[in-house]
Amino acid sequence: MTIARVLLGAVLLSAFPVAAAEAAPTPTPTKPRPTFRYTPPDIVGDRKRAEAEAGRYMDKVAAALGDTGVWVDPAVKKLTATETGELDRAAKAAAAPMRIAVIPAEAIDTAPSSISSYTRLAWDGEEIADQLYDRVGVEGVYAVLVDARSESAGRGFHAVQRADKGPTYYVGDAVDQAVDCCAPDYEEMLERFIQRGQVIDKPFYVDAAPWAGGAAGLGGLWWGVTALGARRARRKEEQEHLEVSKPLLNEEIIALSQQVSALPTTGDAQQAKLSKDVLDAVEKARHRLDAAEGDSDTEAVATLLGSARYGLLCLDAVRAGKPMPEPTAPCFFDPRHGPSTGSANWTPEHGAQRAVDVCDACAARLAANEQPDIRMVTVRDRARPYWTLGEELASYIDGYWSRGDGRRWWFPDEDARRAGNEMRARWASRRAGARLGRAASNIGTSIGNWSASSGSGDSDSSWSSGSSRRRSFSSRTRSSGGGSSRRSSRRSGGSRGF
Repeated sequence: MTIARVLLGAVLLSAFPVAAAEAAPTPTPTKPRPTFRYTPPDIVGDRKRAEAEAGRYMDKVAAALGDTGVWVDPAVKKLTATETGELDRAAKAAAAPMRIAVIPAEAIDTAPSSISSYTRLAWDGEEIADQLYDRVGVEGVYAVLVDARSESAGRGFHAVQRADKGPTYYVGDAVDQAVDCCAPDYEEMLERFIQRGQVIDKPFYVDAAPWAGGAAGLGGLWWGVTALGARRARRKEEQEHLEVSKPLLNEEIIALSQQVSALPTTGDAQQAKLSKDVLDAVEKARHRLDAAEGDSDTEAVATLLGSARYGLLCLDAVRAGKPMPEPTAPCFFDPRHGPSTGSANWTPEHGAQRAVDVCDACAARLAANEQPDIRMVTVRDRARPYWTLGEELASYIDGYWSRGDGRRWWFPDEDARRAGNEMRARWASRRAGARLGRAASNIGTSIGNWSASSGSGDSDSSWSSGSSRRRSFSSRTRSSGGGSSRRSSRRSGGSRGF
């Protein structure tokens, strides 16, 4: 027994080193650690590349605005296609040559991409509009509305007028009015800018020298005679307009009065108030028409009748338990149909297709390929659509398409709009101030031409005096990289963030 234990211990002792050796782990070779190098960002290079990209983007915008109008980058979602089309037509019809672009701030942002919350536009203020002018190369009014989430992110409105001769427009004041009244509503901002930006700023110069008393007396006499002649000419034309518009409005007042008289009595306070408001509007229109002396009176009467018809629509909605509808433009084919309920495409005889606001009945007629119910007016033994009468019914159209707060709905017939604008421009041109402004402008032009001709012997002067004409008839884009060799004079401009 003892010998057996001794032999077992010897066997175990001889086997232990072998097991220990087999159990020992094999050391793993250590891999060398990779070496990292820090490469600083190329901020200067990135900015130069971003500036070059911004320049290429402005080239694309300029190519889209070779002609006057409004261009909106597809990335900007604040304006619908319909709103853009209406603004484009308004800009094209403006007295001032206007080119307006709506672009995203990201397109001209040159801030490093590593700083996501920081915005650095490639150009500041009016220079953004000047970049567009440099590339198009035609004198006029240029405006750029930069779209962003906030002013700190680059949102702003910038405009400038560049011209060596011709009228000066209220571009700077138009920018201020657009931002102050309507920001951040892009449609209303651009609509207000187009309205104000085409108004001519004509300075009036007075010689206040003490010895010029006699000249001032003659000037005052001329002023009074000219003003009196302008008023008489305008009054005569307005009386002719009244002969056409007054019978139409009187007929509409009678029809509306009968419609209001047929309204059932009600104990509902809201319905009673709406009925009273409609009746008051019709009565005010009746009294205003009885005392009408000119276009301003007929325009006010038409506005009151439009409000009365909208009130009847609201009354119907309340009776049906529906919410009151938003105000809309009248039915284009006949304002007596009341506020429009939608839009439809219509092609007049010998005209181009256009989108017009229509009531339900006229929309159904158009859908059935039938003639809509058009408001016909008989003048000089000939029945014609009301919008073809031009100046005679310009105040009628202005009144019905007025929103009542200084804004107007867009009237879709271009000929009617042009007739009204030409009539108002003719009245304005007859005023003493306008005539004096034209005389002063002609004198200034004569002096400028004399100065240019006196220095025509110098080759540099000769090139400079002819540069304006060369620019006007040059290609549609002025340069591909931005920046012109010579800019026309800055007449007016403004820049506002919002």
